[in-house]
Amino acid sequence: MSAHVLVIHDNRQAVAYVTGELDIATAPRIRQALLDTIHRHEQVIIDLGRLEFCDCAGLSALITAHKTARAHGTALAIRNIPPQLTRLLRCVPHPLPLEPTDPRGVPAREFPARSR
Repeated sequence: MSAHVLVIHDNRQAVAYVTGELDIATAPRIRQALLDTIHRHEQVIIDLGRLEFCDCAGLSALITAHKTARAHGTALAIRNIPPQLTRLLRCVPHPLPLEPTDPRGVPAREFPARSR
């Protein structure tokens, strides 16, 4: 299976919906799509609600997106973390800005506070 990114945006903010399998085969393409989105918007949410699988290469793509957002001054949040990725994140120290999600899958807040 492959992974895709659908970006819904306006001038300042974007939500990037990542679907499918984020793995060693798809991570470079997904990483680039996320970086392009980060460079064009002041606020970005990465929504992983339809992500079916994520390996270490996929996790690396998410961490690269986070580091790029910090360097670029873009507010970034990651929401709707699937259970498989949650288990991986418990095993690996990471700096990812994860949004708490209530049981209905609604993010606790839309965007983190801007740090500019």
